[in-house]
Amino acid sequence: MPGPFYQVLYHINDQAEAGLNALAPPRAVRGMGVTTPKTQFDNDEAAARYYLARVMGNDLRPAVRGVTADERPEVVPDMQLRGVRDQPLTGTKLVGFEQTLASIPIFGSKATVELDKKRDLVSINAQVAQVDQIPLVPSISQKEALASIAKFVGVDPGKLESKVTQPSQLTFFHDESDDSWHLAMQFKKIPFAPADFGKEMAESKGHGMGRSPRDDFPIFDYLVDAHDGKVLFYYSNAPMVARCTGVDELGAAQTFFGEKLLDGFELQDALRRLKTYDLQRADLLSAFPNRPIHNPTAKFTITSAVSAHVNASRVYDFYKSVLMRDGVDDKGMELISVVNCTYSADEPPPQWHNAVWYDNRMWYGQVNDGNGGFRSYSRYLDVIAHELTHGVTQFTAGLVYKNQSGALNESFSDIFGVIINNWYTVGADSKTDGWNWEIGPGLGKQGLPLRDLSNPKRTGDPDHMKEYHTTSGDNGGVHTNSNIHNKAAYNVLTAKGADGQPVFPPRDVAVLYYLSLSRLGSLATFSNAFQALIDVAKTFYSGDDDGPGPKVKVIADAYAQVGILPPS
Repeated sequence: MPGPFYQVLYHINDQAEAGLNALAPPRAVRGMGVTTPKTQFDNDEAAARYYLARVMGNDLRPAVRGVTADERPEVVPDMQLRGVRDQPLTGTKLVGFEQTLASIPIFGSKATVELDKKRDLVSINAQVAQVDQIPLVPSISQKEALASIAKFVGVDPGKLESKVTQPSQLTFFHDESDDSWHLAMQFKKIPFAPADFGKEMAESKGHGMGRSPRDDFPIFDYLVDAHDGKVLFYYSNAPMVARCTGVDELGAAQTFFGEKLLDGFELQDALRRLKTYDLQRADLLSAFPNRPIHNPTAKFTITSAVSAHVNASRVYDFYKSVLMRDGVDDKGMELISVVNCTYSADEPPPQWHNAVWYDNRMWYGQVNDGNGGFRSYSRYLDVIAHELTHGVTQFTAGLVYKNQSGALNESFSDIFGVIINNWYTVGADSKTDGWNWEIGPGLGKQGLPLRDLSNPKRTGDPDHMKEYHTTSGDNGGVHTNSNIHNKAAYNVLTAKGADGQPVFPPRDVAVLYYLSLSRLGSLATFSNAFQALIDVAKTFYSGDDDGPGPKVKVIADAYAQVGILPPS
Protein backbone atom coordinates (compact mmCIF):
# COMPACT_ATOMS: atom_id res chain seq x y z
CA MET A 1 0.00 0.00 0.00
CA PRO A 2 1.83 3.17 -1.18
CA GLY A 3 1.11 5.93 1.34
CA PRO A 4 -2.35 6.04 2.91
CA PHE A 5 -4.21 4.59 -0.08
CA TYR A 6 -5.00 1.03 -1.11
CA GLN A 7 -4.76 0.38 -4.86
CA VAL A 8 -7.61 -1.53 -6.51
CA LEU A 9 -6.97 -2.70 -10.09
CA TYR A 10 -9.11 -4.77 -12.43
CA HIS A 11 -9.06 -5.32 -16.18
CA ILE A 12 -11.21 -7.71 -18.15
CA ASN A 13 -8.21 -8.99 -20.16
CA ASP A 14 -6.42 -10.06 -16.98
CA GLN A 15 -9.23 -12.10 -15.49
CA ALA A 16 -9.88 -15.81 -15.69
CA GLU A 17 -13.31 -16.93 -16.87
CA ALA A 18 -14.36 -17.72 -13.30
CA GLY A 19 -13.52 -14.18 -12.29
CA LEU A 20 -15.54 -12.78 -15.16
CA ASN A 21 -18.56 -14.87 -14.24
CA ALA A 22 -18.38 -13.64 -10.66
CA LEU A 23 -18.64 -10.06 -11.87
CA ALA A 24 -21.30 -10.54 -14.53
CA PRO A 25 -24.69 -8.89 -13.90
CA PRO A 26 -27.22 -11.39 -12.53
CA ARG A 27 -29.48 -13.42 -14.80
CA ALA A 28 -32.79 -14.79 -13.60
CA VAL A 29 -33.01 -18.59 -13.41
CA ARG A 30 -34.79 -20.52 -16.16
CA GLY A 31 -38.35 -21.30 -15.20
CA MET A 32 -41.57 -22.29 -16.93
CA GLY A 33 -39.65 -22.59 -20.19
CA VAL A 34 -38.81 -18.87 -20.23
CA THR A 35 -35.37 -17.28 -19.77
CA THR A 36 -35.37 -13.81 -18.24
CA PRO A 37 -32.92 -11.55 -20.06
CA LYS A 38 -29.79 -10.09 -18.48
CA THR A 39 -30.33 -7.21 -16.08
CA GLN A 40 -30.11 -3.88 -17.89
CA PHE A 41 -28.59 -0.80 -16.28
CA ASP A 42 -30.51 2.43 -16.72
CA ASN A 43 -27.41 4.63 -16.66
CA ASP A 44 -23.63 4.62 -16.53
CA GLU A 45 -23.46 5.43 -12.82
CA ALA A 46 -25.63 2.47 -11.86
CA ALA A 47 -23.50 0.09 -13.90
CA ALA A 48 -20.26 1.50 -12.54
CA ARG A 49 -21.47 1.30 -8.94
CA TYR A 50 -22.53 -2.31 -9.44
CA TYR A 51 -19.13 -3.38 -10.78
CA LEU A 52 -17.22 -1.31 -8.25
CA ALA A 53 -19.13 -2.99 -5.44
CA ARG A 54 -18.51 -6.46 -6.86
CA VAL A 55 -14.77 -5.96 -7.26
CA MET A 56 -14.31 -4.32 -3.87
CA GLY A 57 -16.61 -6.79 -2.17
CA ASN A 58 -14.42 -9.65 -3.39
CA ASP A 59 -11.24 -7.96 -2.13
CA LEU A 60 -9.65 -9.63 0.89
CA ARG A 61 -8.50 -6.35 2.43
CA PRO A 62 -11.00 -5.09 5.06
CA ALA A 63 -10.29 -1.46 4.17
CA VAL A 64 -11.36 -2.09 0.58
CA ARG A 65 -14.34 -4.31 1.39
CA GLY A 66 -15.50 -1.71 3.89
CA VAL A 67 -16.32 0.75 1.12
CA THR A 68 -19.31 -1.39 0.13
CA ALA A 69 -22.58 -1.74 2.05
CA ASP A 70 -23.42 -5.22 3.29
CA GLU A 71 -27.17 -4.75 3.01
CA ARG A 72 -27.04 -3.17 -0.48
CA PRO A 73 -23.58 -3.78 -1.98
CA GLU A 74 -24.59 -2.42 -5.37
CA VAL A 75 -24.99 1.06 -3.90
CA VAL A 76 -21.38 1.61 -2.76
CA PRO A 77 -22.59 4.40 -0.47
CA ASP A 78 -19.11 5.69 0.30
CA MET A 79 -18.43 6.63 -3.32
CA GLN A 80 -19.59 10.00 -4.69
CA LEU A 81 -19.99 10.43 -8.44
CA ARG A 82 -17.60 12.98 -9.97
CA GLY A 83 -18.45 12.67 -13.65
CA VAL A 84 -18.62 10.58 -16.82
CA ARG A 85 -16.14 11.06 -19.67
CA ASP A 86 -16.28 9.55 -23.17
CA GLN A 87 -13.23 7.85 -24.73
CA PRO A 88 -13.77 8.35 -28.49
CA LEU A 89 -11.21 5.95 -29.97
CA THR A 90 -11.91 3.06 -27.61
CA GLY A 91 -15.66 3.55 -27.61
CA THR A 92 -15.70 3.34 -23.80
CA LYS A 93 -16.70 5.64 -20.95
CA LEU A 94 -14.86 6.51 -17.74
CA VAL A 95 -17.08 6.93 -14.69
CA GLY A 96 -15.27 8.74 -11.86
CA PHE A 97 -15.96 8.59 -8.12
CA GLU A 98 -14.48 10.06 -4.94
CA GLN A 99 -14.48 8.13 -1.66
CA THR A 100 -16.36 9.59 1.31
CA LEU A 101 -16.80 8.78 4.98
CA ALA A 102 -19.97 10.01 6.70
CA SER A 103 -20.57 12.00 3.49
CA ILE A 104 -17.22 13.79 3.94
CA PRO A 105 -14.85 13.34 0.95
CA ILE A 106 -11.39 11.84 1.43
CA PHE A 107 -8.81 14.16 -0.14
CA GLY A 108 -6.88 12.39 -2.92
CA SER A 109 -9.12 9.33 -3.20
CA LYS A 110 -10.55 8.27 -6.53
CA ALA A 111 -12.12 5.39 -8.43
CA THR A 112 -12.39 5.18 -12.22
CA VAL A 113 -14.65 2.56 -13.79
CA GLU A 114 -14.37 1.95 -17.55
CA LEU A 115 -17.49 0.67 -19.34
CA ASP A 116 -18.02 -0.46 -22.91
CA LYS A 117 -20.97 0.55 -25.11
CA LYS A 118 -23.15 -2.16 -23.54
CA ARG A 119 -22.22 -0.91 -20.05
CA ASP A 120 -20.21 -4.06 -19.43
CA LEU A 121 -17.10 -3.69 -17.29
CA VAL A 122 -13.72 -3.10 -18.95
CA SER A 123 -11.50 -1.93 -16.11
CA ILE A 124 -11.33 -0.40 -12.64
CA ASN A 125 -8.54 1.75 -11.18
CA ALA A 126 -9.17 2.97 -7.65
CA GLN A 127 -7.34 4.35 -4.64
CA VAL A 128 -9.25 4.08 -1.39
CA ALA A 129 -8.30 4.72 2.23
CA GLN A 130 -9.18 3.57 5.71
CA VAL A 131 -9.55 6.68 7.85
CA ASP A 132 -8.91 6.35 11.57
CA GLN A 133 -11.49 7.41 14.12
CA ILE A 134 -11.63 11.21 14.02
CA PRO A 135 -14.27 13.48 15.57
CA LEU A 136 -16.54 14.48 12.69
CA VAL A 137 -17.64 17.83 14.12
CA PRO A 138 -15.15 20.74 13.82
CA SER A 139 -13.85 22.24 17.08
CA ILE A 140 -13.16 25.65 15.52
CA SER A 141 -15.28 28.04 13.52
CA GLN A 142 -14.72 29.09 9.91
CA LYS A 143 -13.69 32.53 11.20
CA GLU A 144 -10.99 30.98 13.40
CA ALA A 145 -9.73 28.84 10.52
CA LEU A 146 -9.50 31.91 8.28
CA ALA A 147 -7.54 33.67 11.00
CA SER A 148 -5.01 30.84 10.89
CA ILE A 149 -4.67 31.23 7.13
CA ALA A 150 -4.33 35.00 7.50
CA LYS A 151 -1.45 34.53 9.95
CA PHE A 152 0.14 31.95 7.63
CA VAL A 153 0.04 34.25 4.59
CA GLY A 154 0.83 37.40 6.54
CA VAL A 155 -2.29 39.54 5.94
CA ASP A 156 -4.93 41.12 8.15
CA PRO A 157 -7.70 38.59 9.02
CA GLY A 158 -10.41 41.04 8.04
CA LYS A 159 -8.84 41.63 4.65
CA LEU A 160 -8.60 37.91 3.93
CA GLU A 161 -12.13 37.23 5.18
CA SER A 162 -13.54 39.87 2.87
CA LYS A 163 -12.05 38.04 -0.13
CA VAL A 164 -13.54 34.64 0.67
CA THR A 165 -16.35 33.99 -1.78
CA GLN A 166 -17.50 30.53 -0.68
CA PRO A 167 -17.74 28.63 2.62
CA SER A 168 -15.25 25.94 3.53
CA GLN A 169 -15.89 22.27 2.89
CA LEU A 170 -14.93 19.44 5.21
CA THR A 171 -12.52 16.80 3.94
CA PHE A 172 -10.30 14.08 5.40
CA PHE A 173 -6.63 14.79 4.78
CA HIS A 174 -3.61 12.56 5.36
CA ASP A 175 -0.57 14.43 6.66
CA GLU A 176 2.59 12.67 5.44
CA SER A 177 4.75 14.44 8.02
CA ASP A 178 3.24 12.48 10.90
CA ASP A 179 1.39 9.75 8.95
CA SER A 180 -1.97 10.71 10.43
CA TRP A 181 -5.46 11.56 9.25
CA HIS A 182 -7.09 14.91 10.02
CA LEU A 183 -10.53 16.39 9.60
CA ALA A 184 -9.79 19.52 7.60
CA MET A 185 -11.65 22.61 6.49
CA GLN A 186 -10.88 23.22 2.81
CA PHE A 187 -10.99 26.82 1.59
CA LYS A 188 -10.89 27.28 -2.17
CA LYS A 189 -9.75 30.18 -4.33
CA ILE A 190 -8.10 32.25 -1.63
CA PRO A 191 -6.37 35.19 -3.41
CA PHE A 192 -3.36 35.21 -1.06
CA ALA A 193 -0.17 33.20 -1.36
CA PRO A 194 2.09 31.97 1.46
CA ALA A 195 4.27 34.69 2.97
CA ASP A 196 7.46 33.73 1.07
CA PHE A 197 5.77 33.31 -2.30
CA GLY A 198 6.40 36.90 -3.43
CA LYS A 199 10.17 36.63 -3.00
CA GLU A 200 10.34 33.55 -5.19
CA MET A 201 8.28 35.19 -7.94
CA ALA A 202 10.45 38.32 -8.13
CA GLU A 203 12.57 37.03 -11.03
CA SER A 204 9.84 35.01 -12.74
CA LYS A 205 8.93 35.64 -16.36
CA GLY A 206 5.74 33.67 -15.82
CA HIS A 207 3.89 32.07 -18.67
CA GLY A 208 4.93 34.56 -21.33
CA MET A 209 7.87 36.85 -21.98
CA GLY A 210 6.67 39.27 -19.29
CA ARG A 211 5.02 38.78 -15.95
CA SER A 212 1.81 36.81 -15.75
CA PRO A 213 -1.28 38.00 -13.84
CA ARG A 214 -1.02 34.72 -11.96
CA ASP A 215 2.28 35.94 -10.53
CA ASP A 216 0.70 39.11 -9.13
CA PHE A 217 -2.71 37.66 -8.27
CA PRO A 218 -2.10 34.04 -7.15
CA ILE A 219 -5.01 31.85 -6.10
CA PHE A 220 -4.51 29.06 -3.55
CA ASP A 221 -6.53 26.38 -1.81
CA TYR A 222 -5.82 25.82 1.90
CA LEU A 223 -6.59 22.90 4.20
CA VAL A 224 -6.85 23.80 7.89
CA ASP A 225 -7.13 21.26 10.71
CA ALA A 226 -10.74 21.52 11.89
CA HIS A 227 -9.75 20.90 15.52
CA ASP A 228 -6.51 22.80 16.20
CA GLY A 229 -6.47 25.33 13.33
CA LYS A 230 -3.09 24.33 11.90
CA VAL A 231 -2.59 24.96 8.16
CA LEU A 232 -2.02 21.39 6.96
CA PHE A 233 -1.64 21.84 3.22
CA TYR A 234 -1.89 24.39 0.44
CA TYR A 235 -1.58 24.36 -3.34
CA SER A 236 -2.16 26.65 -6.27
CA ASN A 237 -5.74 26.62 -7.49
CA ALA A 238 -4.57 27.88 -10.90
CA PRO A 239 -2.13 25.71 -12.87
CA MET A 240 1.34 27.16 -12.39
CA VAL A 241 2.36 26.37 -15.95
CA ALA A 242 5.37 28.43 -16.93
CA ARG A 243 6.95 28.99 -20.29
CA CYS A 244 10.54 27.83 -20.01
CA THR A 245 13.49 27.95 -22.38
CA GLY A 246 16.70 26.08 -23.00
CA VAL A 247 19.12 24.85 -25.64
CA ASP A 248 18.75 21.20 -26.64
CA GLU A 249 21.32 18.55 -27.56
CA LEU A 250 21.34 19.72 -31.19
CA GLY A 251 22.13 23.30 -30.20
CA ALA A 252 18.64 24.57 -31.02
CA ALA A 253 16.83 27.02 -28.76
CA GLN A 254 13.61 25.49 -27.45
CA THR A 255 10.56 26.82 -25.63
CA PHE A 256 8.52 24.40 -23.54
CA PHE A 257 6.27 24.16 -20.52
CA GLY A 258 7.52 23.65 -16.99
CA GLU A 259 6.00 24.40 -13.60
CA LYS A 260 6.58 27.41 -11.39
CA LEU A 261 7.12 26.48 -7.75
CA LEU A 262 7.92 28.50 -4.69
CA ASP A 263 11.63 27.70 -4.99
CA GLY A 264 12.05 27.99 -8.77
CA PHE A 265 11.00 25.94 -11.78
CA GLU A 266 10.66 22.22 -12.49
CA LEU A 267 10.61 20.21 -15.71
CA GLN A 268 7.01 19.23 -15.14
CA ASP A 269 4.39 19.96 -17.79
CA ALA A 270 1.02 19.78 -16.03
CA LEU A 271 -0.91 20.13 -19.30
CA ARG A 272 0.60 16.97 -20.77
CA ARG A 273 1.55 15.24 -17.49
CA LEU A 274 5.22 15.14 -18.49
CA LYS A 275 8.06 14.98 -15.98
CA THR A 276 11.78 14.89 -16.66
CA TYR A 277 14.35 13.68 -14.11
CA ASP A 278 18.15 13.66 -13.93
CA LEU A 279 19.80 10.44 -12.70
CA GLN A 280 23.21 12.19 -12.71
CA ARG A 281 25.00 9.20 -14.28
CA ALA A 282 23.77 6.82 -11.58
CA ASP A 283 22.66 3.30 -12.46
CA LEU A 284 19.05 3.11 -13.61
CA LEU A 285 18.43 0.45 -10.93
CA SER A 286 19.52 2.83 -8.16
CA ALA A 287 17.26 5.05 -6.04
CA PHE A 288 15.00 7.24 -8.14
CA PRO A 289 15.24 11.05 -7.79
CA ASN A 290 12.63 12.52 -5.44
CA ARG A 291 11.67 15.38 -7.75
CA PRO A 292 11.88 16.39 -11.43
CA ILE A 293 14.79 18.53 -12.60
CA HIS A 294 14.74 21.83 -10.75
CA ASN A 295 16.18 25.17 -11.81
CA PRO A 296 16.19 28.54 -10.01
CA THR A 297 15.13 30.31 -13.23
CA ALA A 298 12.99 29.40 -16.25
CA LYS A 299 16.11 29.00 -18.40
CA PHE A 300 17.21 25.35 -18.17
CA THR A 301 20.83 24.50 -18.94
CA ILE A 302 20.90 20.68 -19.02
CA THR A 303 20.73 20.08 -22.78
CA SER A 304 19.91 16.37 -22.45
CA ALA A 305 16.92 17.24 -20.27
CA VAL A 306 15.69 19.92 -22.66
CA SER A 307 15.78 17.44 -25.57
CA ALA A 308 14.06 14.72 -23.56
CA HIS A 309 11.32 17.06 -22.34
CA VAL A 310 10.70 18.67 -25.74
CA ASN A 311 10.76 15.41 -27.70
CA ALA A 312 8.46 13.68 -25.23
CA SER A 313 5.99 16.54 -25.62
CA ARG A 314 6.17 16.19 -29.41
CA VAL A 315 5.36 12.48 -29.28
CA TYR A 316 2.56 13.16 -26.78
CA ASP A 317 1.13 15.93 -28.97
CA PHE A 318 1.17 13.73 -32.07
CA TYR A 319 -0.70 10.89 -30.38
CA LYS A 320 -3.11 13.34 -28.75
CA SER A 321 -3.89 15.60 -31.73
CA VAL A 322 -3.60 13.18 -34.65
CA LEU A 323 -4.66 9.89 -33.06
CA MET A 324 -6.79 11.19 -30.15
CA ARG A 325 -4.86 9.05 -27.68
CA ASP A 326 -4.62 10.31 -24.09
CA GLY A 327 -1.01 9.43 -23.29
CA VAL A 328 0.85 6.17 -23.59
CA ASP A 329 -1.85 4.14 -21.85
CA ASP A 330 -4.74 6.24 -23.25
CA LYS A 331 -5.74 7.05 -19.68
CA GLY A 332 -3.55 10.06 -19.07
CA MET A 333 -0.65 8.31 -17.36
CA GLU A 334 2.39 10.41 -16.51
CA LEU A 335 5.10 10.35 -19.16
CA ILE A 336 8.36 10.24 -17.24
CA SER A 337 11.75 10.81 -18.89
CA VAL A 338 15.05 10.16 -17.13
CA VAL A 339 18.34 11.52 -18.54
CA ASN A 340 21.99 10.85 -17.66
CA CYS A 341 21.41 7.17 -16.98
CA THR A 342 23.96 4.38 -16.79
CA TYR A 343 23.49 0.63 -16.65
CA SER A 344 26.52 -1.17 -15.27
CA ALA A 345 25.10 -4.58 -16.23
CA ASP A 346 25.54 -3.48 -19.86
CA GLU A 347 28.66 -1.29 -19.82
CA PRO A 348 30.79 0.63 -17.31
CA PRO A 349 29.69 4.19 -16.48
CA PRO A 350 29.62 6.99 -17.40
CA GLN A 351 28.58 5.88 -20.90
CA TRP A 352 25.47 3.91 -21.77
CA HIS A 353 24.71 3.49 -25.47
CA ASN A 354 20.96 3.23 -25.23
CA ALA A 355 17.54 4.82 -24.87
CA VAL A 356 14.75 2.49 -23.74
CA TRP A 357 11.14 2.31 -22.61
CA TYR A 358 11.38 0.32 -19.37
CA ASP A 359 9.21 0.15 -16.26
CA ASN A 360 6.77 2.63 -17.85
CA ARG A 361 9.49 5.29 -18.15
CA MET A 362 11.92 6.56 -20.77
CA TRP A 363 15.60 6.14 -19.82
CA TYR A 364 18.37 7.91 -21.76
CA GLY A 365 22.04 7.06 -21.82
CA GLN A 366 24.89 9.10 -23.26
CA VAL A 367 28.22 8.72 -25.09
CA ASN A 368 31.51 10.61 -25.08
CA ASP A 369 31.54 13.39 -27.64
CA GLY A 370 35.34 13.33 -28.02
CA ASN A 371 35.75 16.75 -26.42
CA GLY A 372 35.43 15.81 -22.79
CA GLY A 373 31.66 16.00 -22.77
CA PHE A 374 28.74 13.72 -23.51
CA ARG A 375 25.91 13.54 -26.01
CA SER A 376 22.57 12.17 -24.88
CA TYR A 377 20.35 9.79 -26.78
CA SER A 378 17.50 12.15 -25.96
CA ARG A 379 18.49 14.09 -29.09
CA TYR A 380 16.93 11.44 -31.36
CA LEU A 381 13.23 12.18 -31.83
CA ASP A 382 12.84 9.11 -34.07
CA VAL A 383 14.29 6.85 -31.36
CA ILE A 384 12.10 8.45 -28.67
CA ALA A 385 8.96 8.05 -30.78
CA HIS A 386 10.01 4.45 -31.47
CA GLU A 387 10.47 3.65 -27.78
CA LEU A 388 7.29 5.38 -26.61
CA THR A 389 5.35 3.49 -29.26
CA HIS A 390 6.52 0.30 -27.54
CA GLY A 391 4.57 1.67 -24.59
CA VAL A 392 1.51 2.27 -26.76
CA THR A 393 1.78 -1.30 -28.09
CA GLN A 394 2.08 -2.58 -24.53
CA PHE A 395 -1.28 -1.01 -23.65
CA THR A 396 -3.05 -1.96 -26.91
CA ALA A 397 -2.16 -5.17 -28.76
CA GLY A 398 0.37 -6.34 -26.18
CA LEU A 399 2.38 -7.99 -28.97
CA VAL A 400 4.52 -10.80 -27.56
CA TYR A 401 8.17 -9.86 -28.06
CA LYS A 402 9.22 -12.96 -29.99
CA ASN A 403 9.20 -14.18 -33.61
CA GLN A 404 6.70 -12.44 -35.93
CA SER A 405 4.66 -10.79 -33.19
CA GLY A 406 7.89 -9.39 -31.78
CA ALA A 407 8.98 -8.22 -35.23
CA LEU A 408 5.62 -6.46 -35.60
CA ASN A 409 6.19 -4.85 -32.21
CA GLU A 410 9.47 -3.43 -33.51
CA SER A 411 8.00 -2.50 -36.89
CA PHE A 412 5.10 -0.47 -35.50
CA SER A 413 7.62 1.43 -33.38
CA ASP A 414 9.76 2.09 -36.46
CA ILE A 415 6.76 3.21 -38.51
CA PHE A 416 5.63 5.74 -35.92
CA GLY A 417 9.21 6.72 -35.18
CA VAL A 418 9.67 7.76 -38.82
CA ILE A 419 6.25 9.42 -39.16
CA ILE A 420 6.55 11.46 -35.95
CA ASN A 421 10.16 12.48 -36.64
CA ASN A 422 9.32 13.80 -40.10
CA TRP A 423 6.10 15.37 -38.82
CA TYR A 424 8.20 17.78 -36.76
CA THR A 425 11.40 18.05 -38.83
CA VAL A 426 9.96 18.20 -42.38
CA GLY A 427 6.48 19.39 -41.52
CA ALA A 428 3.04 18.23 -40.47
CA ASP A 429 1.12 16.64 -43.36
CA SER A 430 4.19 17.05 -45.60
CA LYS A 431 4.68 14.93 -48.69
CA THR A 432 6.98 11.99 -48.13
CA ASP A 433 9.28 12.81 -51.05
CA GLY A 434 11.70 14.65 -48.76
CA TRP A 435 11.41 12.38 -45.73
CA ASN A 436 14.22 10.80 -43.75
CA TRP A 437 13.49 7.07 -43.54
CA GLU A 438 16.22 6.20 -41.08
CA ILE A 439 15.85 5.04 -37.49
CA GLY A 440 18.85 6.04 -35.39
CA PRO A 441 21.03 7.73 -38.02
CA GLY A 442 24.68 6.99 -37.33
CA LEU A 443 23.91 4.56 -34.52
CA GLY A 444 24.43 1.40 -36.57
CA LYS A 445 27.61 -0.30 -37.70
CA GLN A 446 30.08 1.73 -39.78
CA GLY A 447 28.08 4.89 -39.26
CA LEU A 448 24.91 3.48 -40.80
CA PRO A 449 21.47 3.89 -39.22
CA LEU A 450 19.95 1.16 -37.12
CA ARG A 451 17.33 0.60 -39.82
CA ASP A 452 16.25 2.20 -43.09
CA LEU A 453 12.58 1.76 -44.03
CA SER A 454 13.24 2.76 -47.63
CA ASN A 455 16.09 0.29 -48.14
CA PRO A 456 16.46 -2.46 -45.51
CA LYS A 457 19.20 -4.06 -47.60
CA ARG A 458 21.39 -1.08 -46.76
CA THR A 459 21.72 -2.31 -43.18
CA GLY A 460 21.89 -5.98 -44.20
CA ASP A 461 18.26 -6.71 -43.39
CA PRO A 462 15.59 -8.53 -45.43
CA ASP A 463 12.93 -6.70 -47.44
CA HIS A 464 10.87 -9.72 -48.56
CA MET A 465 9.29 -12.76 -46.89
CA LYS A 466 11.44 -15.09 -48.99
CA GLU A 467 14.37 -13.78 -46.93
CA TYR A 468 12.65 -14.17 -43.57
CA HIS A 469 15.35 -15.09 -41.09
CA THR A 470 14.53 -18.00 -38.79
CA THR A 471 16.72 -17.82 -35.71
CA SER A 472 16.69 -18.33 -31.97
CA GLY A 473 18.71 -15.16 -31.46
CA ASP A 474 17.32 -11.67 -30.92
CA ASN A 475 14.01 -13.14 -29.70
CA GLY A 476 13.47 -14.78 -33.04
CA GLY A 477 15.03 -12.02 -35.15
CA VAL A 478 12.66 -9.23 -34.10
CA HIS A 479 15.04 -6.44 -35.19
CA THR A 480 15.86 -8.16 -38.48
CA ASN A 481 12.52 -9.47 -39.73
CA SER A 482 10.74 -6.27 -38.70
CA ASN A 483 12.27 -4.70 -41.80
CA ILE A 484 10.02 -6.76 -44.07
CA HIS A 485 6.93 -5.15 -42.57
CA ASN A 486 8.78 -1.81 -42.48
CA LYS A 487 9.27 -2.00 -46.24
CA ALA A 488 5.56 -2.70 -46.74
CA ALA A 489 4.71 0.40 -44.69
CA TYR A 490 7.20 2.42 -46.74
CA ASN A 491 5.43 1.22 -49.89
CA VAL A 492 2.11 2.43 -48.46
CA LEU A 493 3.51 5.79 -47.40
CA THR A 494 5.11 6.47 -50.80
CA ALA A 495 2.42 5.00 -53.06
CA LYS A 496 1.38 7.29 -55.94
CA GLY A 497 -1.60 7.22 -58.22
CA ALA A 498 -1.78 7.46 -62.00
CA ASP A 499 -1.61 11.26 -61.69
CA GLY A 500 1.70 11.04 -59.84
CA GLN A 501 0.21 12.33 -56.60
CA PRO A 502 0.46 10.50 -53.25
CA VAL A 503 -2.38 8.06 -52.64
CA PHE A 504 -2.24 8.41 -48.84
CA PRO A 505 -1.55 11.53 -46.77
CA PRO A 506 0.81 10.63 -43.89
CA ARG A 507 -1.96 11.52 -41.42
CA ASP A 508 -4.18 8.84 -42.97
CA VAL A 509 -1.40 6.28 -42.79
CA ALA A 510 -0.80 7.06 -39.13
CA VAL A 511 -4.49 6.58 -38.35
CA LEU A 512 -4.68 3.36 -40.38
CA TYR A 513 -1.70 1.75 -38.65
CA TYR A 514 -2.78 2.95 -35.22
CA LEU A 515 -6.27 1.49 -35.60
CA SER A 516 -4.76 -1.70 -37.02
CA LEU A 517 -2.48 -2.06 -34.01
CA SER A 518 -5.50 -1.85 -31.73
CA ARG A 519 -7.08 -4.82 -33.53
CA LEU A 520 -4.16 -7.22 -33.25
CA GLY A 521 -3.84 -10.12 -30.86
CA SER A 522 -0.73 -10.71 -28.79
CA LEU A 523 0.62 -13.37 -31.19
CA ALA A 524 -0.25 -11.54 -34.42
CA THR A 525 1.69 -12.33 -37.60
CA PHE A 526 2.58 -10.14 -40.57
CA SER A 527 -0.46 -11.58 -42.37
CA ASN A 528 -2.69 -10.66 -39.44
CA ALA A 529 -1.35 -7.10 -39.50
CA PHE A 530 -1.97 -6.90 -43.25
CA GLN A 531 -5.55 -8.14 -42.82
CA ALA A 532 -6.20 -5.68 -39.98
CA LEU A 533 -4.92 -2.84 -42.16
CA ILE A 534 -7.23 -3.91 -44.99
CA ASP A 535 -10.22 -4.15 -42.64
CA VAL A 536 -9.55 -0.70 -41.20
CA ALA A 537 -9.10 0.80 -44.68
CA LYS A 538 -12.42 -0.65 -45.85
CA THR A 539 -14.17 1.24 -43.07
CA PHE A 540 -12.01 4.36 -43.17
CA TYR A 541 -12.49 4.93 -46.92
CA SER A 542 -16.07 3.68 -47.18
CA GLY A 543 -17.24 7.26 -47.78
CA ASP A 544 -15.03 7.81 -50.87
CA ASP A 545 -16.88 8.48 -54.11
CA ASP A 546 -15.49 5.31 -55.63
CA GLY A 547 -15.60 3.38 -52.35
CA PRO A 548 -12.66 1.88 -50.48
CA GLY A 549 -11.70 -0.53 -53.28
CA PRO A 550 -8.96 1.51 -55.01
CA LYS A 551 -7.10 2.34 -51.82
CA VAL A 552 -7.47 -1.19 -50.48
CA LYS A 553 -5.87 -2.44 -53.69
CA VAL A 554 -2.92 -0.08 -53.26
CA ILE A 555 -2.36 -1.41 -49.74
CA ALA A 556 -2.61 -4.99 -50.97
CA ASP A 557 -0.07 -4.27 -53.70
CA ALA A 558 2.28 -2.62 -51.21
CA TYR A 559 2.27 -5.74 -49.05
CA ALA A 560 2.41 -8.15 -51.99
CA GLN A 561 5.67 -6.48 -53.06
CA VAL A 562 7.31 -7.82 -49.90
CA GLY A 563 5.56 -11.19 -50.00
CA ILE A 564 3.04 -10.54 -47.19
CA LEU A 565 -0.34 -12.02 -48.09
CA PRO A 566 -3.68 -12.34 -46.26
CA PRO A 567 -4.05 -15.20 -43.76
CA SER A 568 -4.87 -18.44 -45.52
